[in-house]
Amino acid sequence: MSKTVLITGGSSGIGYSMSRYFAKAAYHLLWVSLLEEEIEAAKQKLRREFTNCNVDALVQDLSKPEAAQNVYNWVVENNWNIDTVINNAGIGTYGFVPETNLEKELTMINLNVRNVYNMTRFFLEDMVIKNVGTIINISSISSFQPSPKLSTYGATKAFVNHFSRSVNEELKMKGSKVKVICVCPAAIRDTNFKTSGNMENVKTFDGMVTTTSEEVAKDIWKGYMKRKDFIVSGRKMRWLYRISGFIPYRIQQILVRKEVKEVA
Repeated sequence: MSKTVLITGGSSGIGYSMSRYFAKAAYHLLWVSLLEEEIEAAKQKLRREFTNCNVDALVQDLSKPEAAQNVYNWVVENNWNIDTVINNAGIGTYGFVPETNLEKELTMINLNVRNVYNMTRFFLEDMVIKNVGTIINISSISSFQPSPKLSTYGATKAFVNHFSRSVNEELKMKGSKVKVICVCPAAIRDTNFKTSGNMENVKTFDGMVTTTSEEVAKDIWKGYMKRKDFIVSGRKMRWLYRISGFIPYRIQQILVRKEVKEVA
């Protein structure tokens, strides 16, 4: 029997790029995304490349309080056995905190934090009982240090980073075969993240450590196959991450401020 992977935001960006790897490996794909038109277009595109690809999808706004429960119920009602969950869906906001849109920030917190917690919690309980399964949570390099003008976004991703890695350590303490993998990509050039966050002119998306959704997907797949716990995605970012401990905090902040500036 084929294995099943559930990917939030699977119809675009990192989620779609990841779907290609799982489709090639003959997984049954479950997508949870916001836009039905995008889902249908992405299905057709994927099936042109992988003719026998099996994709089911649920249209769901994952920022809603009941969203994760709806997703879990959908899986249970269809009697699908989930091998892997990828919590990929997320949004960002940009600007000085008092000047950002409050409702959009709260929506982001619900999506990036509450939803990731709930999705992890619901599916982790079943995986622990069966003693098999993997949850992959997408964090960000913004979780590594304070990021001015990305303050709330960075904080949501810091939660994902610490939560995911801590839960994975708990699983090790219990001798469980279940794994939670934390992924921290560099800024990604080719997704709609910067557009939805009004960051089209922010330097970081054309900065010194930018990456692509395809490179991130490749790094995740390699890490998934090797059963890694933690993945920093983007070749240039991995090099910078390795030496970051030798760079004084003040210098790090100077570099970060340059990266988050808007350019003409």
